[in-house]
Amino acid sequence: MHKIAFNEIAAEFPDLLVIAGEYSGDEHAATVVKKLKARYPQYNICAIGGDNLEKTGVDFLFNLVEFSVVGVAEVLRNLSFFSKFLKITCDWIARYQPKAVCFVDFPGLNLRIAKELFRRGISFKGGGKVKLYHYISPQIWAWKAKRRFVIAKYIDALGTIFPFEGECYRDTALDVQFLGHPFLEEDYELPVHYIPDGPILLLPGSRKAPVRKIFPTMLDTIKQLRKFGEMREVVAVYPDDDILGGLQNISKKYENISIIFIRSGAKKIPAGVALMSSGTMALNCALAGVPSVIVYRANIFTYGLAKMLVKVKFLHIANILLNRESAREFLQFSAKPKLICHAVRDCLNDPEIRLRAQKDGEELRQILSADAQNDAVSWIQNALL
Repeated sequence: MHKIAFNEIAAEFPDLLVIAGEYSGDEHAATVVKKLKARYPQYNICAIGGDNLEKTGVDFLFNLVEFSVVGVAEVLRNLSFFSKFLKITCDWIARYQPKAVCFVDFPGLNLRIAKELFRRGISFKGGGKVKLYHYISPQIWAWKAKRRFVIAKYIDALGTIFPFEGECYRDTALDVQFLGHPFLEEDYELPVHYIPDGPILLLPGSRKAPVRKIFPTMLDTIKQLRKFGEMREVVAVYPDDDILGGLQNISKKYENISIIFIRSGAKKIPAGVALMSSGTMALNCALAGVPSVIVYRANIFTYGLAKMLVKVKFLHIANILLNRESAREFLQFSAKPKLICHAVRDCLNDPEIRLRAQKDGEELRQILSADAQNDAVSWIQNALL
């Protein structure tokens, strides 16, 4: 069993605890925390998350992102760890009594923490003093729609990053605000940019289990492309050293494919086309107007269950927002290298597809923009008053 031990904190009375359990949430949380610290330096902030939150200079308690998993099968294998983590986290909150806890995404665990804080009488809705805010709505529009009633029962306020999500909570009394997407912030620089003759960008994801299934399919697709003379440079993006090690081990089996590995966070990675799993970097590519193809494979049990429960037409959030297949999707059994190869070649060679990707990027910017006064920093600061 993994040992769980929280770091000591400098502040005796913390104002805010931020909890992010996966890489993308860690990125979004870090962006907000940095601005919160700059605008309101008087607040003492603690965090549970990943490397990005740790680098903000807050009192960092524990790296939860290192234990990020996805899918039912993976969660079950790590159930004892998460049960222990839940207890230790709630004990910490009971001891230090921050003014507010801001959960960031990761609803499977975060909502269980909120429920336990309610049960113990620690949270505001449970009769205590600690307000519970949730930044980034769970995807109830895709599956588990009834979860909205759980959120409304235990959470004091919800901040969304997609404009349509507020409508999903219309039959609850929950305070929901659209805060705009963090990728549209003035100081946010997209990590990718489109160059027509740029390299093929591989974005296999940030979770170990799916990456092990997705990356070989991507490399098999590159092998197919080479048969057609598509001899472009290949760049693979990774979030951390653990993922990098896995990617390098997989790539050793492909002796004829030379890959440049670049860590997430590098600025302005050029791309002529992106071959990617759906996630944070996928939306970055869409906003940058990079022609893209989605590839996703998961544990067969996880995928089968998701197929029964998920209620949306697309996996890629850009496709969902635009309500059309802006980027072709090849999921699970349809994720065959020969089929994917033809879609990638279209992105490389069809001028209409390249132009459409640029126009779709501009449309997405309009969709994801919010009023200037409704930003995440002001929203969280309300919890600390």
